[in-house]
Amino acid sequence: MTEFYEGVLRQGLQPFILAVLANVAALRSPTSLWKGAQKIMRRAVLLLATMALAILLAGGVAQAIINGEPDRGPNAHPYVGAYVATVEGGKLRPVCSGTLISPKVFLTAGHCTEFDIEKNLPVYVSFDPTYKPGASQLIKATPYLHPKARIVEPSTRDSRYDVGVAVLEEPVRMATYGTLPHAGLVETLKEGKRLTTVGYGTTGYEIDGGPPPRPQLVPSGDRYSAAVRLLNTRDPAVSDQFVKTTGVSLIRGKGEASCSGDSGGPLFVGDQQTIVGVFSIISSPVVCRGPAYYQRMDLPGVLKWVRSFP
Repeated sequence: MTEFYEGVLRQGLQPFILAVLANVAALRSPTSLWKGAQKIMRRAVLLLATMALAILLAGGVAQAIINGEPDRGPNAHPYVGAYVATVEGGKLRPVCSGTLISPKVFLTAGHCTEFDIEKNLPVYVSFDPTYKPGASQLIKATPYLHPKARIVEPSTRDSRYDVGVAVLEEPVRMATYGTLPHAGLVETLKEGKRLTTVGYGTTGYEIDGGPPPRPQLVPSGDRYSAAVRLLNTRDPAVSDQFVKTTGVSLIRGKGEASCSGDSGGPLFVGDQQTIVGVFSIISSPVVCRGPAYYQRMDLPGVLKWVRSFP
């Protein structure tokens, strides 16, 4: 078994699960997709969970965004908010993140809005730096999903147009908003370029003692930011619509990355306003390790649809 783990570690745990499962399913009532994926992934998840526990014990507890910093002060991103929706048990909780790009248009990931549209559930957005249940201001919104969205089973890793929008019922006036990129911007970025990711994701892990012991992601509710670097825009393991960035190293736990609850959160270029992608896929969702993948916002088919909302 040790040889198996070493082999998996050397391969870097190629992305095998979409963020629709990694970042949302644990918080939401199970969907038909999740039920089907459970059958396929049960053995792999148990093996990875055991390995993940060993990694956690060696590397310590991570912080949200993993190894990031609280998004406060003059360099904060107040236009990044929490996508708040109904979770199992009827409670409201931040399940995703996103960016306000105009007084009423909140940009997020398609796998975040898909569930609420399907189940006709109410959704809300909060811009409080720390989301407090029952206390934070909530703005009701209507969710939308890109008409060409294809959020597929994890074994195929070929999700496309993972883009969603929540239109606020009441406008929110800010000094600045997030902005969409010009078409093809990602193609002009050099590998190694510093980028910023922001979101309301997990704070770390708790250990579930059931056999075998499993690390459980703990939702945060705090807005964090982190610095990552562009790796490439072409990865044969995933759809060509994604941009790949650095993440937390698998063994030592160094580096920064988005995690559970950061889905839909922005990937900013240096100006801290232009959104080149929204968080969609993590390589190793059990412990949020390895490279991260963001749905590109600079694609003409994405830009045209998002700009259709006033």
